[in-house]
Amino acid sequence: MRVKFQGKEINIKRIGILTGGGDCAGHNAVIYGLLRRINQANQSLPADEKMELIGLLEGWKALTRNPDTEKDKILRPLKTEDLKDSYKVSGTIIKSSRTNLFSKANIEAKAPEKAMENLKKLGIDCLVVLGGDDTLGAAGKLGKQFSFPMLGAPKTMDNDVFGTERTYGFESAVIESVHFIENIMTTVRSHNRCFVIELMGRHAGWVALHAGIAGGADIVLLPEETVDMRQVIKKVEKAMAYQNYCVVVTSEGSRLFDKSYPKEINDSNQKLLDDVLADPKYAMIKARHALPKKLDSFGNEQLGGIGEYIYALLEKHTKGIEYRLQNCGHAIRGGVAHVADRLLGLRFGDAIFGFIRDSKFGTYPGLQADKIVANNLLEVKGGAFIPADNQLLAMKDAVEFY
Repeated sequence: MRVKFQGKEINIKRIGILTGGGDCAGHNAVIYGLLRRINQANQSLPADEKMELIGLLEGWKALTRNPDTEKDKILRPLKTEDLKDSYKVSGTIIKSSRTNLFSKANIEAKAPEKAMENLKKLGIDCLVVLGGDDTLGAAGKLGKQFSFPMLGAPKTMDNDVFGTERTYGFESAVIESVHFIENIMTTVRSHNRCFVIELMGRHAGWVALHAGIAGGADIVLLPEETVDMRQVIKKVEKAMAYQNYCVVVTSEGSRLFDKSYPKEINDSNQKLLDDVLADPKYAMIKARHALPKKLDSFGNEQLGGIGEYIYALLEKHTKGIEYRLQNCGHAIRGGVAHVADRLLGLRFGDAIFGFIRDSKFGTYPGLQADKIVANNLLEVKGGAFIPADNQLLAMKDAVEFY
């Protein structure tokens, strides 16, 4: 298909597509949405302009391999039959990785140059990159540095990429989290217990907020709000006195300490935690949290474990309450791709084809007021946290025993 790129006519015949970062629901739907439009366009295009969609396996890692000797580990031509059912499930049929082409080591090893050389060797005319802000940011850099036609699509179950009201992967993660909370609720009520449930979401509390309210949690702790454990303890005690059970949902990005907190709250939380760490009963928790923090290839800290601290703090500082801890972990990002993510993925794939046709390279689609808009890849960023005036923030605290 003949289009314009930087003022010149080019013929896009071989479109590459890769998925980077963590998997989630909707990846396969984006691929399918794009492939359907390619197949439709091919019916009326002349033979020398017909297009094909080529999957690059394991994200950016594909472009660090040797295409002369490892082509079977790099390419997967995509056909309709590959995605006819796959778009209904989570994950990615072309696999993923957290490879960072622009890490210090990779820049020194000239990985970006090698990636571009490999794209040309593989005959890729245009590259579509599906991922979060790190993956899309790398696409923007690579496209600008080497004047190559790039496009993207914003995925993350965390729902924290700017330029779109919703990222694909989010709705399915919320639904699976709600199912998890509801399943826990039956045993909580049967045994008069308090459960602490930790949900993924990194530094944005969208999943915990939506799932906590929809799942009927009594207390929801978020990265966007101050966590005062004295108040959490009081709320748990009130809930147990009122209904003989309690469910506390916390986002993995919630914090006991932060420079934005009042000093008095930091000091109080520290004293409560010191009591826990001094108790031999919690020696394993102390040892786990003393381990060095793990970082991914983009320098992001691997989160998880705040639920364990909250569980221990509650157990240590309340009397006569039986506690349990549950971490949903990766289960909420797998399984079925629910309807909202299938549709959003298909819409993004459809939009990407339109961007190619209309020569809108260097962009990624976003959803604004239920319409698709084009965003600049060079301006992509994460950190779209819950705003203070969000209605759900007030709703989560509207619980009768407070």
